[in-house]
Formats: sequence, structure tokens, C-alpha cells
Amino acid sequence: MAAQFDADPVDARVVKALGHPTRVRILNVLRDRELASPVELSAELGVALGTVGYHVRRLEALGFIELARRTQRRGAVEHHYRARQVLDEADAGVAAHPAAGLAGEAIVVARAGQAALARGGFDAVAAHADLHALALDARGREELKGALADWDATVERIARASASRIAGGEQPDHRCAAVVMCFELPAGLGED
Repeated sequence: MAAQFDADPVDARVVKALGHPTRVRILNVLRDRELASPVELSAELGVALGTVGYHVRRLEALGFIELARRTQRRGAVEHHYRARQVLDEADAGVAAHPAAGLAGEAIVVARAGQAALARGGFDAVAAHADLHALALDARGREELKGALADWDATVERIARASASRIAGGEQPDHRCAAVVMCFELPAGLGED
């Protein structure tokens, strides 16, 4: 009997949090600053306060940020948030479990993405992230399967050629993770 493995809900949280550019920008600011309020984030990012407030609430609900302090300002209360460490060591154990399969790989990807986000890896010129929520018919599903196989072959070819040049004396110039994930979306994910 195959071992049962329940996908950790952090996978969906990571996808939702990093799936909107304003959320990524907010996380980048909170990575660089210990605390920031929605008012400060709005001014720094040049995004409407209502939009920032919405994304701050989403990031808090997803567990990526937490309320750290309340400050009295001109008769109102200003809320200051800080970034949280989302994935813990228990996730690493789950990822290494032989029954984890793709879910374990997704946790490893999530951890690598969080670490890259924390140290500015998503700010690099070559950094790129896309999220496409797709509704596919049978033909579209097969076409996507072929496109993913082509992508994998291309990445492998590039990696082999680079490894050969590095073995010949070229200096490594760029360390990155190239990740494409295709998975069944739970109801409601990718709709906001």
C-alpha cells in the first residue's frame, strides 16, 4: 500500500503570496526594513493605500507577515507589520520523506524561493516569475505537456553546455533555480 502524503497548506500560501507583484514588492520592502505600515508601504511603492491595505491583509492571512506594533497617529491607530519566517524545519523533513514525491519537491522550491526573496534574489535582472491559472481542454492539456517537456530539454541542454564551459575554465557567473510547476489548482486559488 502506498504511503499517504497530505500536501502541506504552505504550498498554496507560497503560490498565492508570490502570485501577485504588489505582494512581492511589499515583501521586498519588509525584507529591507524591520517594520512598515500600509501608509508607509503605499508611499514607498506608489500604490494606492486601499490596494496596499488589501494585499497586506492577504499576506497577513497567508502567514507571510505579522502585526508587530500599533502606533497612535492623529487620533487613528497605525499598524506596523514585519515579515515572518514562513517555512520551518518541519517542512524540510517532509520534503526529504521518500513518499513526498512532487509535493516534497514543491516544499524545497518554496523554501528556495523564500530564501531568494529574503536576500534579494528576485531583484536580479534575470529573475522572472509567472503564474498562469489555466482552464484547459484535453488538447490544451496535451499541448502543455509537450511544451513542458520541450522546456525541460532546453534547460538541460543549457545546463550541460554551461557545465562543459565551466569545466574548461570559465568562471561560474550565475547560480539560479529554474522552476516550472504544473499542478491541479484547488478551488479558489488563482482567482484573486
